Amino acid sequence: MSYHINSDEGLITLHLAGDLDLVEIREAIESLLDDPQYSPHLPQLVDCRGIRPKVEKAELRPFTEFLTTRYQTVVSASIAVVVDESLSAEQTAGIYWLSCGHASAELFDNYDQALRWLMKREFIAESIEPLTQ
Repeated sequence: MSYHINSDEGLITLHLAGDLDLVEIREAIESLLDDPQYSPHLPQLVDCRGIRPKVEKAELRPFTEFLTTRYQTVVSASIAVVVDESLSAEQTAGIYWLSCGHASAELFDNYDQALRWLMKREFIAESIEPLTQ
């Protein structure tokens, strides 16, 4: 897993690929949150295309608790999660279920669509000034 914080563009991208277990994913997310450049106000694009998650039952509860406590409380912007057909229906459902833990997260099967959603939600909404009468 890798991440990139682009403060100038106002976006954090996370890329999960290959064989990863929940401990590895959690450690990578913790590295992001501990990065001095991290800002909770930057939207996140989480690219799960090509991931082959290895889920051990014993890891599921601690991972879920991490996402619903620390991660959820330090992310205030939108999160777009992108999956592809390489995941099984069960794996996709699991990622969807985990993304539902954050009120501003959405799951997509198209990278461009996820980017458009983030732009509309985070950038265009900010640039539109309220109408005054």
